[in-house]
Amino acid sequence: MTLARRFVLPTLTRHLVREVLRTFLLMMFAFVVIFVLADFFDRFDDFLKQGASAGTIALLFVHRIPLVIAQVTPVAVLAGALVGLGLLARNNEFVALRSCGVSLWQVTAPLAVVGVVIGLTTFLWGETIVPASARRWTKIWNQEVKKRKAPTGVFAGRDVWFHGRAGFYNINRVAPRRRMLYGLTIYQVRGDEFRPTRVIEVATAAWADGHWRFEGVRTMRIDGDGVQTEDKLPPNFTLPESLDDFGVIALEPEETSYDMLRRQIRSLRSKGVDASESLVDLHLKVATPFAAVVMLLLAVPLATRGTRATSLPAAIGLGFAIGVSYFFVVGFSRALGQAGSLPPAMAAWTANAVFALVAGYYQLAAD
Repeated sequence: MTLARRFVLPTLTRHLVREVLRTFLLMMFAFVVIFVLADFFDRFDDFLKQGASAGTIALLFVHRIPLVIAQVTPVAVLAGALVGLGLLARNNEFVALRSCGVSLWQVTAPLAVVGVVIGLTTFLWGETIVPASARRWTKIWNQEVKKRKAPTGVFAGRDVWFHGRAGFYNINRVAPRRRMLYGLTIYQVRGDEFRPTRVIEVATAAWADGHWRFEGVRTMRIDGDGVQTEDKLPPNFTLPESLDDFGVIALEPEETSYDMLRRQIRSLRSKGVDASESLVDLHLKVATPFAAVVMLLLAVPLATRGTRATSLPAAIGLGFAIGVSYFFVVGFSRALGQAGSLPPAMAAWTANAVFALVAGYYQLAAD
C-alpha cells in the first residue's frame, strides 16, 4: 500500500464527499430561496409604486440568482458540511473510524480538495456568468422598475462611454459611495462633422454641495493652429450632470470580471489616480470564492468533536452564525483597505486568514 493510499482512503473519501456534497447542494438551494424571497419583499414597495409587471419582476430575479449563488456559497458549504458530517457523527461513524485508526486529517484532506474545487468553480462562475447577469439586473432595475433614464450610448467594459450634455464622456470609474469620478475625459466636437475641437481631461471629479470639484485638469484646444494645452478648465465650463446621473452607469465590483477590473486599475494608475478601493475588490474576487476551503476546514472539527451540533436546526444555525461573522469581518477589513489603513491584499484575505487560524486551532484540539 502506497503512502498516498494509506493517507487517502478511497472508500471513506467517496462516502464523505457524497454526504457533504448532497447536503451542500440542499443548503445552497435553501439559502438562495431565502435570499431571493427576502430581497423580493424588501423591494416589494418599489414594485407596487412603479407598477412593475410580473414578467419584469421574474426576469429581474432570474438575473439576480447567479450573483446570489456566488454570495451564499461559503455559508452553504459550511452549513452543508456541518449538517452532513453532523449526521455521520450522530450515528457514531466517527467513533468507529477513530477505533479503526483513521485520523481527523484523513477525514479533512479529501474535503479540503472538495473545497478547492468548489472555490475554483465559484471563481469561474463569478468571472463568466455573474458580471453579465449583474449588469443586466442593474439595467432592468434602473430602467424598467425605477424608470430612470439611462444616458445614451453606454458601453460596459474597461471604461464607460456615453453622450453627455457637455460632449462625449469617457470615465475610467464611477464611485458613487465616494461621490467621485475617476479618469474623466470629455470630447467636444463641432456640429455634425464630429470633428474634435476640445478635449478636457480630469483626474478626479468630486461631487460636494451640489456641484463638482475638479483636480488634475488639462484642456487641449484643437484648431487650425494645431493643439494648444492648458492646465485649467475652459472659461465658464460646467459639468451639467449630477452624481445621480452618473450613478445609473456606475459598475459595481460584481458587474466586472477580474481581468476587466485589473485593466481598469492599470488605467487609473497610469493617470495617477488612487486605485486602492478597486485593488481591494480585485483581491476579494479571488479571496471570497476560496472561503469555501476555509469553511470546510472549520466544519470538520466542529462536526466531529464532542460538543458538535448534531441536530439539523442547530447545524444550520451554527453555520449561519459563522457565515454572518465571516462576512462581518470581510466588510470591516474591506472598509479598512479602501480607507488605506490596510494593504489591499491583506484587507481582502484577512477574513480567510482569521477563520483559517480558528479552523487550525480546532483541528489540533480535536486530533
